[in-house]
Amino acid sequence: MQVDLESLAAGYEHRPTSTAGLARAARAARSANLGPGRVAVDVGGGRGGHAAVWAEMGATAIVVDPSAMMTRRALLEPGIVAIRATAQTLPIGGGTVSLVYFHLSIHYGDWRRSIDEALRVLDATGECWIWTMGEEHHRTSFLTRWFPTVGDIDSERFPRPEEVVAYLEERTAYVETGREVEHKVMPAGTWRRAVAARFVSTLQLISDVEFRSGLIAFDEAHPDPNVTIDYELTFDWIHAGNESGRLQL
Repeated sequence: MQVDLESLAAGYEHRPTSTAGLARAARAARSANLGPGRVAVDVGGGRGGHAAVWAEMGATAIVVDPSAMMTRRALLEPGIVAIRATAQTLPIGGGTVSLVYFHLSIHYGDWRRSIDEALRVLDATGECWIWTMGEEHHRTSFLTRWFPTVGDIDSERFPRPEEVVAYLEERTAYVETGREVEHKVMPAGTWRRAVAARFVSTLQLISDVEFRSGLIAFDEAHPDPNVTIDYELTFDWIHAGNESGRLQL
């Protein structure tokens, strides 16, 4: 079973870019010294929330996403260029980009080819930022509590952060890593509507029986849709670049 990208794009109506997500985009922008004359690419950038941060700084902000619905929505953001394409075949000239950004998108397709493409388009001082999730998150996530196979599926889908680091260490001058926990607080009904819309791609990959059972279990545990729920997202971040001025490809 494969992810239906257009259905996922519809689910993203329930998944606005969080304040923490905007802060992550701004952090990468500061690191890459974005501004006028600089180019930043959000690979799998969806509706353009992160790219909008860079456009406001005066940078050329590009969203690359394989979904037609996502790219149409991204074009509504002021100053954003949106291109329908995959991470493995970026339609961008080599050595032209200051920042390539992956936010929960490195697991779509062949991640090694995605990284190769990212490094190909980076300029001499360009940086690559990857925000992903590892085993700790997959096994303890709030989704897994209600849909048990989500952890197994995501453990297979997502590359292990240490493997991504090792791949980058062979190809770039430096690699930095870290972990960030985002705390989410919202009404139970808001989360329930998002799940019903399958706002996370893995929800398309579980069985209909598990999906219905999980919703029933959640409703039984949270009968009042106005009651606040809270949970955590554990991100692994990877920052790579080339201080020497020449990418080691």
